[in-house]
Amino acid sequence: MQEHLIIDGNNALYAIPTLAKSMERDRQVARADLLRMLEPLQARENCLLTVVFDGRGGKTSLSKHQGNSEYSIIYSSSSQGADGVIERMLIAAEFPQHITVGTNDNLIRNCAYTHGAAVMRVEELLKKLDNAISTTRNLRGVPKKNQQKFENRIPFPDE
Repeated sequence: MQEHLIIDGNNALYAIPTLAKSMERDRQVARADLLRMLEPLQARENCLLTVVFDGRGGKTSLSKHQGNSEYSIIYSSSSQGADGVIERMLIAAEFPQHITVGTNDNLIRNCAYTHGAAVMRVEELLKKLDNAISTTRNLRGVPKKNQQKFENRIPFPDE
């Protein structure tokens, strides 16, 4: 059965230093950067990936990232919030043991544990992302001469 990774989008935005700085300037750009950043993880892990953001009023909306049926983006209603959406997803899950929630929010972490899902801190998520990027790079082989090297790793302060 395919694993489902659910990311607490706003929590991740504030936990990743480069995106937190970007949030100060433009929230939409920071969100788009996070979604692009997670693409290699979804592709390499071949998992269902759902990123849940707090919405700004209106109803909860669901869309697919760049038409990818296995990469969803949810904007919560203002009354429910992203935490409420994640909690409802966990409660409704038929196989919660196949879900991992990526967040540093202790309430959501406890909710995930209570419903039988796994939890991953944002720092762990970044390590998994770096591993997916490295593995993909190794499968592609050595870059050709004059080919620009693209580095997608995020510096994260040591604790």
